[in-house]
Amino acid sequence: MRERESTAWAREVGSFLRELREVVGLTTADLAERMGWPAGKVHSVERGAAEISPVEMVRFAAHCDAPAGDILTLFRRCEELVPAGYWLSSRFASLIFHESRASFSSSYDPLVVPGLLQTEDYANALIGKGFGRIRMDRQRLLARRGFEFFIHEQALRLPVGGNRVMCEQMLKLALVADQPRITIRVVPTALGEHSALGGEFVLFRHSGSKPLVYLGILPGGLFVEDHDYVAKYQELLARMSDGALGRGESRELLAALASEFDQPEDSPDVRDHVAKEQLQLRP
Repeated sequence: MRERESTAWAREVGSFLRELREVVGLTTADLAERMGWPAGKVHSVERGAAEISPVEMVRFAAHCDAPAGDILTLFRRCEELVPAGYWLSSRFASLIFHESRASFSSSYDPLVVPGLLQTEDYANALIGKGFGRIRMDRQRLLARRGFEFFIHEQALRLPVGGNRVMCEQMLKLALVADQPRITIRVVPTALGEHSALGGEFVLFRHSGSKPLVYLGILPGGLFVEDHDYVAKYQELLARMSDGALGRGESRELLAALASEFDQPEDSPDVRDHVAKEQLQLRP
């Protein structure tokens, strides 16, 4: 853990975070365990002496059981602490807040690899150099609870950043898929029109409260908790489970894709293969 000379802004933010923790009666050791941090980091953050990313700030509040509205107050106090280009939109902060509070989540991604599973190079190529760091911060959550990811095969075949980036991304997915708390299942293009299951979404399940759906199809995303609407996405997940490849088959496909992309850049074999796949996807 790297400490720094504290600033007035850092001490103010640290004081606000300490207030959130003390309101719910958590010790610094309790919160460090929830966050997966080394012992002592909470104390350093609260003194303004340790660096903390925007993602970690939101998680800190979430693990203190703070109301989502407190995130806006946190943002107002923190904006001058974060390097330019790394701040979060309020909607993205809400996504991080709810994924931190959930006990389990199921998601579907039809176009790209899910953000929680992306390599840093893949994320940088997809959304801009430097922003992969935020994705890496979010991924610390993968060791804390259960996840179920449904990924359309076309998302896995979409070239992002070149062959090396794609090969490393497929290898990461294959390795993550072996973790006991994480399930990755591929929706195959062989299902044809039956594999067209709509846009990106996440279904969050919480202990002691009703489920929540996040829709990524709109700019900034949308949260929905209406019972009937949520029930439709629960039904959609059941349909996906019936048609998707099993865990073992999905890992085999990911490993095969890693081998396909393990070629020099601009390899004609890869270009021809991707072109054929794209032609098959056309109506």
